[in-house]
Amino acid sequence: MTAVRGTAPEPEPALFRAKIANVRPLVNMLKTISFRPRARCVINPDGLVFTVEESQCLVAQAYLRAELFSTFSYDVQLAEYYRNQEQAGFDAEDLQDSEPRDVTQVVLPLDNLIECLTLFYGPSGTSSSGAQSGAHSTASLHTSGNPGDLRGATTAVIAFNGPGTDFELMLEERGTISLCRLSTFVPEPSVDLKFSHHPTTQQLIIKSEWLRDAFNELDTTSESVSISIASTEPHFRISTIGESGSTDMTYSNTERILDSFLCNEDQENQYKLSLILKCKQALAMSDKTKIRINQRGFLSFQFMIPTAADVSFVNFVFAPLVSTDEPIAGATTRV
Repeated sequence: MTAVRGTAPEPEPALFRAKIANVRPLVNMLKTISFRPRARCVINPDGLVFTVEESQCLVAQAYLRAELFSTFSYDVQLAEYYRNQEQAGFDAEDLQDSEPRDVTQVVLPLDNLIECLTLFYGPSGTSSSGAQSGAHSTASLHTSGNPGDLRGATTAVIAFNGPGTDFELMLEERGTISLCRLSTFVPEPSVDLKFSHHPTTQQLIIKSEWLRDAFNELDTTSESVSISIASTEPHFRISTIGESGSTDMTYSNTERILDSFLCNEDQENQYKLSLILKCKQALAMSDKTKIRINQRGFLSFQFMIPTAADVSFVNFVFAPLVSTDEPIAGATTRV
């Protein structure tokens, strides 16, 4: 990596280009789903959606609205052109469930993206010497004196010019500029748990501090966690059974705990605990959590995370545990 200082180069036309005045909110959102090394990035006129999957039983999405960025430009006509080129030769039947033509999808190395964005202060918030493998940089951090003095806000311009090109980032802090290019990958068929395809029978909004307390009490030696929502007391219950015995947290439908509550059908379902715990970072950053369960027992946690652009959302959808000879109802693979 070569260290340089200077003015930012003139931007070239791109399919997508956005600028953010401070990368920390962006980094925080990406970290909530960083339990997988790669993420599918969907670009549309309303913003970015980063998606990761685990074991065909968990889909996590971080929604980055266009308002989070100081500037956000997306060439819809160019996106439709690329989409038409990609779909040329496919039968109409094969395209029935495909994304809209004004949407661009690309797979990115999520871990390297976070490393690049935190180039000036490190992924954990401390000073860093630069990004590691998976990304190449044409310009890097150059400072005189203690690198720990870099405490200003890092500005970033991110750009993507379509299939087959790199995902580009230009970072700037206190006059120091770093250009990073990330290799991109063609999206493979993804898991669609189709939560919205079945009626939501239970829904509540809980203050996240109560849910954090519950997660801290879960017995991590348990393989599963049971979640129950009922029309009678206790209205909301989370329980585990592990090597240390059983843990049971119950909550009533009171304004002090729940902002809203809906139960059209009493249900109790079990989910793999190791998957549920992957949302702890999103939970830790959130003010409130919307919990929904549909008719098939699929569970959705939507975390409301405050940012400078009002509120951003991170959504986790979990498939319920089933017997080994029973297929997961409602889960399909889509291209």
